[in-house]
Amino acid sequence: MPELPETETIKRELQNTVVGLKITGVETPVPVVLRVPLDEFKHKVVGTVITGADRRAKNIILHLSSGEALLFHLMMSGTFLYLPKDAPKREKAQVIFELDNGYELRYRDPRLFGYIKLLKEGDITKAPELSHLGPEPLSGDFTLEKFKEMLGRRPRARIKALLLDQSFIAGIGNIYADEILFYARVLPTRPSGSLTDEEVKRMYEGMRNILAKAIEERGTSIISYVDLFGKKGNYTNFLKVHAQAGKPCPNGCTGTVVKTEVAGRGTYYCPECQK
Repeated sequence: MPELPETETIKRELQNTVVGLKITGVETPVPVVLRVPLDEFKHKVVGTVITGADRRAKNIILHLSSGEALLFHLMMSGTFLYLPKDAPKREKAQVIFELDNGYELRYRDPRLFGYIKLLKEGDITKAPELSHLGPEPLSGDFTLEKFKEMLGRRPRARIKALLLDQSFIAGIGNIYADEILFYARVLPTRPSGSLTDEEVKRMYEGMRNILAKAIEERGTSIISYVDLFGKKGNYTNFLKVHAQAGKPCPNGCTGTVVKTEVAGRGTYYCPECQK
């Protein structure tokens, strides 16, 4: 968390707000999040124009007019706020980018797990955060046939663990893995090689439909996620099983949503619907 829908929401908002603006200053109240020496970071960033914003998996990339780029790995709780310079609570941000329109882009991560790298444009895809990633689940070349082929190469892996594996599919995390498996009526611990063609098809459909809807609703806010303007994501209202332990199955069966642990993550499912 944030996962693909949350990161995509932030990327789109960055495209609509900060692209074309000049970075006039940088403050670093907590420079530990930088993966580049502080003096070098400020020297190479201040005075540049933000020329583009991209996303790959759960990473945000801001392209700069200098021919370099900022890579933000959001990890568990990283996010951004776009606020006027005089807006309060600046001390909660780790890095503050001052912009030439009187606003600031504030990067914050309460857990300090996330970080910022400065990369040359030609080295972006070579970065360790990006070089090992699997396909984007909403991309045009991620077809049902490709998904079947990928599953066929990992027949013994538990299906939820595969969905969480960023080298298998990029951007899916704990929330949406639970929702996709419920949509497909597949038990999270099933080996991928045991899935029928119909189950694989339902998983693929669920993946595409759920992620697209979550982006439309600006993501899911369970703990700390907010968008660029401090607003919570609305997909929380559409969750079927994730964080719903003890509630009746939303499919209307006799089951109750339970919580267990799979691949080291809290996992929610209906034992009656998901087999």
